[in-house]
Amino acid sequence: MSLSVGIVGLPNVGKSTLFNALAARRLAETAPHPFTTIEPHEAVVAVPDPYLAKLSELVKPKETVPATVSFIDIAGLIKGAAQGEGLGNRFLAKIREVDAIVHVVRAFEDPNVPHVHPKIDPKEDLEIVKLELELGGIKDKPVIYAINVSENEISKTPKANLAAPAVVISAKLEEELIDLTPEERKQYLAQLGVTETGLEKLITEAYWLLNLITFYTIKGGKEVHAWSLKQGKTVLDAAGEVHTDFAKNFIKAEAIKVEELLAAGGWKPAKELGKVRLEGRDYLVQNGDVIEFKIGAN
Repeated sequence: MSLSVGIVGLPNVGKSTLFNALAARRLAETAPHPFTTIEPHEAVVAVPDPYLAKLSELVKPKETVPATVSFIDIAGLIKGAAQGEGLGNRFLAKIREVDAIVHVVRAFEDPNVPHVHPKIDPKEDLEIVKLELELGGIKDKPVIYAINVSENEISKTPKANLAAPAVVISAKLEEELIDLTPEERKQYLAQLGVTETGLEKLITEAYWLLNLITFYTIKGGKEVHAWSLKQGKTVLDAAGEVHTDFAKNFIKAEAIKVEELLAAGGWKPAKELGKVRLEGRDYLVQNGDVIEFKIGAN
């Protein structure tokens, strides 16, 4: 499922820093000046999934493959972008290509990172970008706001009336965590008085924003795979995501909710308990289904 989320906002609000944290590697240059990112970079990011981890513990496969979301770092827009200011037409064209938007809004003070306006005003910045997107013909795209705060404000709740989902995140903190081990990360966050950051929540929110659900396949005990699928799609569509031949030669599918499979302790005991369902090609896949496709010969 090749859907993508574009990271947008004014210059110097932390877009590339956030992208670096998402990619877990510094692909995009970060520097305190406008238009740091001229060519958009793309990062394919694993979707946080506790069920996948539990399935992997149960099956103990050689490989575990998560569902993913693609994030694209797009250079900063400025006032007048829709009229071509600051390479605006070029960047707006990139935004039109994505399926949803993460709009990064600056809410941190840093004298070393100049703002494009005289003062930090998240509401005004948000309205400028929103207007430029509308003037550029980008009106109805799904959006989530990433309120970028300083490290000591990550426990705050975003202000209401944003007319879209919002996540508080410290992009600078997230980037600093890249090079730490899990234990070091845990200790660092404890010093800040938090147990988790907003990055995983942002990824998950972006996933739901794309109207995606997750189903799982277990390949002979060798691979546990989480797959993305648009909500409302059939098991035949799911078969096509796994392999085109699966859809072409589809006969039926066996399915079980991941919670029931885990509770039963495996596919065989779940089947003995009558928990595995037989589904035809018109079955609408549900979030969390574990599916085994039955296919005929070519």
